[in-house]
Amino acid sequence: MDMVIDKGRAIATALDLDADAIFPYKKMANGFYNPEDVFRDIVIASKGSDSDLTGMLEVEERDGVALYDQIRNHRGIQWPAPTYEIARNGGTKRRYMEQEGWDGKPYGGFRTADGKLHMHLCEQNYEGREEIIAQLSRAGTEKGFYMIDNLHLLEKARDNGLTPELPDFDFLNKRWDEVPVDKYPFWIGLGVVYEHFHTAKTIRSGTTKRLVPEMYVEMNIDDAGVLGIEDGEWVRVISRRGSYEARASIGLDSKVKPARNTVPRGYMFSPWNLSVGDSADPEKNRWLANAITHRAFDPVSGQVDFKKCAARIEKIRV
Repeated sequence: MDMVIDKGRAIATALDLDADAIFPYKKMANGFYNPEDVFRDIVIASKGSDSDLTGMLEVEERDGVALYDQIRNHRGIQWPAPTYEIARNGGTKRRYMEQEGWDGKPYGGFRTADGKLHMHLCEQNYEGREEIIAQLSRAGTEKGFYMIDNLHLLEKARDNGLTPELPDFDFLNKRWDEVPVDKYPFWIGLGVVYEHFHTAKTIRSGTTKRLVPEMYVEMNIDDAGVLGIEDGEWVRVISRRGSYEARASIGLDSKVKPARNTVPRGYMFSPWNLSVGDSADPEKNRWLANAITHRAFDPVSGQVDFKKCAARIEKIRV
């Protein structure tokens, strides 16, 4: 916080702006800014928002209890707390239950006719699963077929509790060159490793390049043995929609950094951040992880199913 304020003041001064007006905070005797001063501005700015905490200011004015002391006394103020009464009692105990008790509350109910949350339970139903998955798999493989135009398929899969596709498990225990080109026996999961800190920008740093220098795919040691793939070999990860290249990371002592393989049988993992480490041209990018991902998304939230799909592996002959 102190570094941000100091940097902000320096920038304001360089731009010939009033740094004292923009950052009206004074350093304490210990040389640091008082975080409670900054928090007070956050509380003021929260007025009228979903996280309105301005009731804390009324408690401070009427009862003489400082903002941080209110937090200490209640072991936290649960927002929103837009009135004196709510803040004095520690905030809103339960949201959405119309217990807030203030007029014109900014945080309304759910976007349903009665303003209440509606939960629907579904029972997993495999009836017609193959046909549903086959239809969903057309997206990304068939020109002109888009999920947005086929919401009924997504809704059917959702209501039946189905994933958009399933691996062809019958081909799981075969060498890589014995798996037919139209079969995908493995789950491939995509995610973030902590060296990337959930951003693509750190990929370009010198430290990150040393820690995670190239695209890799973690494989279970038994799966690798059956497939006939050795640690460090370059492989191609292929789904119904596309492929990317990666080095096989097998076992905790893998020669491929960062070497922390613990994936179970039938499952493989690659980081998606390294996609930016290769070409910016999608047609030339050998590490583009989202070239293989499914196009399905949740019909209500719009959340895309980018984190898992069925895939097969083949060696890249050099």
